[in-house]
Amino acid sequence: MSRRLASGGPAAPEFDLHGPDVQDAHTVRSDEDLLDSELLAMQRSDNTADHRDGALRLPDGRALAWAEFGNSRGLPTVFLPDVPSTRLAPSWLITDATGETALPHSLRILAVDRPGVGRSDALAPEATPQPAEDLRRMVETLAVGRVAVVGIGSGAVDALAFAARYPALAVSVTAVSPRLPGADRSPRRLRTLGRRARPVAGPLAAWLAAGTRDTDLTSPDAWERLLRRLDPSHRAALAARWRHPHFRAAVAADLAEHGMARVALRAVPAGDAAAVGPDPRTVRVPVQLWHGAQESGAMLAELRSLLETRPHWQLNVVPGGCASLGDWSPVLAGVARSFRAAAA
Repeated sequence: MSRRLASGGPAAPEFDLHGPDVQDAHTVRSDEDLLDSELLAMQRSDNTADHRDGALRLPDGRALAWAEFGNSRGLPTVFLPDVPSTRLAPSWLITDATGETALPHSLRILAVDRPGVGRSDALAPEATPQPAEDLRRMVETLAVGRVAVVGIGSGAVDALAFAARYPALAVSVTAVSPRLPGADRSPRRLRTLGRRARPVAGPLAAWLAAGTRDTDLTSPDAWERLLRRLDPSHRAALAARWRHPHFRAAVAADLAEHGMARVALRAVPAGDAAAVGPDPRTVRVPVQLWHGAQESGAMLAELRSLLETRPHWQLNVVPGGCASLGDWSPVLAGVARSFRAAAA
């Protein structure tokens, strides 16, 4: 099987992600054969936002894909998108008032495709999800040192799991609009990673559900019709971003990369509950939680209960119904500060 990694210049070569002759675009190697993984490609994309696509081969043969945004020499920040977004989520989430991408120069964002999404290969049917281990492979293969981890929605669970299992690799965890299953219930439920009792999803899913299978998310007319079907909290959180062509194109590209039909949203794999990592509540690095005052998902009372025994966790409540659609400036400024604090 081969896939094409987009490039801003001439057509990028096709890479066989499972064949013996995979080559890295920058011929990066190590004596340990890249920690038993294989770096596949890193090329600039011609998609809606200026980013570079990369992938590596994991020991089980799967490809793990990511997109790099921002300053390639910046502070390494792993970005775990919400369901059903892909590695392209930063291109429409982190935007300014005009809908243009607004990444701070100080950060290098590595946004990851979860297994079976975008350009990351799916797990085998009998395999147990190991998101923390996949991230460890990526971080060590890229040799970026310690990283900050930003999890959006359900991605917050995997961010906490990574920091709990590999504290030496994590500077901090930032959870935006987090959904932590069983946050006020049993540790076993909170430890459940990758497979959840039922599909839960973020704003992209809400917009998709309000449309039809053939909704053209690049069209302002389509967004006007979609807005009439959204509940008031989602309309308020979206604000006027949809009016900007860049924002509409970036959302459409994210959804197209997922390749998910509207009906498939109700078929997100649930599987049996499986504790596939340490209790995320045992994470000892600084944790910043960002949550909207009127946001659904994890209730504010549940999040506050988590903080009672975790003095290094901090809850930031922002106005509105969706922190992930709010102002990212203070969120990313906090990420940058966590590196300075760790170096002090």
